[in-house]
Amino acid sequence: GAVAHWHKELYREEKKGGTLLGRAKRTLRRPVHLVGRLDRSVSGLSLLAFDPETAEALQSVNASKVYYALCRNSGETFLDRGRFAVTRPLLDKKPFGKKHGNIMKESYTDVEVLVGGKDPNCCLVRAEPKTGRYHQIRRHLRNITLPILGDTYCKKRTREYFESFGIQLPRRVMLHLYSIRVPATEKTPEIYVTCPLPPNFQHFIRDSFPSWASQAQELLPELFLVAPVKLPPVPPVTPKALESRNTVTPPRRGLWVRFKDWLQRRGLGRRETTSLARHW
Repeated sequence: GAVAHWHKELYREEKKGGTLLGRAKRTLRRPVHLVGRLDRSVSGLSLLAFDPETAEALQSVNASKVYYALCRNSGETFLDRGRFAVTRPLLDKKPFGKKHGNIMKESYTDVEVLVGGKDPNCCLVRAEPKTGRYHQIRRHLRNITLPILGDTYCKKRTREYFESFGIQLPRRVMLHLYSIRVPATEKTPEIYVTCPLPPNFQHFIRDSFPSWASQAQELLPELFLVAPVKLPPVPPVTPKALESRNTVTPPRRGLWVRFKDWLQRRGLGRRETTSLARHW
C-alpha cells in the first residue's frame, strides 16, 4: 500500500517510498490529481486526472462503487436474505478520528453475504455504499455483527481466534474496492473500471477457507483473475562472476570531496574551493 498524498502526520511514509501521487507523477512524467482515495490498508482502484478541472468534474458526480470484504462471521443468518440495506445513521467524523460534533448523518449501504462457513467463522460480503461517510462500510458491517478482518474493532481477539486454527491474518484490512462507475460529465465520457482481488487476498482465501473458496471462485470468477507473471530466466554463474563476488571494491568517495579535489588541482586555495563547492 501507499499513502495517497503527502500529509504532515505521514511524513515518514514519504521517505519510505513516496506517495501514490508522487509515484504516478514519476511514472507518467506529468502532473496528476487525485479523484478518489483509499485507506492505505485497503486495496483496489484509485482514479487520477491530468488536470484539476477534470478532477473537479469527476468529483461533482455520484460514482457507484462496489467493495468486497472478508468478515468474521459464518454469515448463515444472512445468506438467504440476498441483498439488503443498512440504513443506520453514523456519527460524522474526520480522518484520524477527529469529530465534527455529535451530528448523526444519514448513511445507506447495500450489503449481500455471498458465501461463508464455520471453523473458522468467515464469509465473503459484497457492499455498495450509497453515501460517503467516514469508514462507512466498516462501521455498517460492524453494526450487523460482520466486522471486517483487519479492522481495529476487536483486532487482538480476532487475531487470536484465527491463530487457534493455525491461520495468520495479513497485516491489512481485508476490504477491496472492485469497481467504480462514474457517469458522463462535460469533460469525460462514462467510466467503468474493475480490479480483481490482489494475489495476497486470493491466496489467503484459498489457503485459509478451502470449504467455500472454490464456491466463491465459481460464483465470482472475475474476482480471482490473476495475470500470469513471467519471471526472467536466471543467467548461469560463470567463473568470472564468482571472482567478482569475492573481490572487495573500495568505497567510492563522495561527489562533494571529489569536486573539491578537482578544484584544488586547478590551483584554487582551500577556502575558495570550499566556498565555490557550496555554491555549486
